Amino acid sequence: MDARKALKISDIENLISTMETLAADDGRSIEELEAEALAAEKQREEERRATHERLGLIDRGFPRRALDCLDEVTGEPWKKALREAYRLVLTPGSIIVLNGRYGTGKTVLSTFLARIMYRRKKRVLYSKAYDYTMALRETFNGGGSESSVMARYKAPYLLVLDEYHEVKDTDFTGPALERLIDYRHQNGKPTIIIANYSPAALEDHLGPAVVSRIHLCGTIITCDWQSYREINYHPRK
Repeated sequence: MDARKALKISDIENLISTMETLAADDGRSIEELEAEALAAEKQREEERRATHERLGLIDRGFPRRALDCLDEVTGEPWKKALREAYRLVLTPGSIIVLNGRYGTGKTVLSTFLARIMYRRKKRVLYSKAYDYTMALRETFNGGGSESSVMARYKAPYLLVLDEYHEVKDTDFTGPALERLIDYRHQNGKPTIIIANYSPAALEDHLGPAVVSRIHLCGTIITCDWQSYREINYHPRK
């Protein structure tokens, strides 16, 4: 055995001896120290993955506030709505309408579903319905092409259109939204619509074309439980 090899073996033996001494000092074995180190590394990896996931969803438009609240909203009505929406978000071409009062967790629910799809390597996108129609209008003044705007909203597997009620129903906005939703429906891509209409007025505002597709492949979930902003809904600091 040459001197260098003997030195390496000696170094290793010294290291093992030192570790055993340290373990003996606090009463823990090498196996316990190793398990602790592995657990710490696993936790760091989970934190890195969670950070990467959060930044990915933010990059795709999802509100930071909704992301902060993903594990805060509770209550059986919300969970029941989540279960129903989850079943449909796996159904190609489905249209899910979350309609109801402010503060019931509709945006958080849609973000929860988007996180699940993101983890499944599906493309997701969040946008205000108003922003979509405004992006189309800007193409009239040279702000890009209509086809490029449409392509951005057609491409994701899951699209969330929030604040649908903020869009004024005109000869332009109504057909623009219907064309987008119809394309996604026909091409097997789920769409979530979030609105704050009264239940009686909802279908009139959505329009017969969208409503007929919902009856074919989708659902309207009325979020009429108490606002989490009025009870124990406290986002993480």
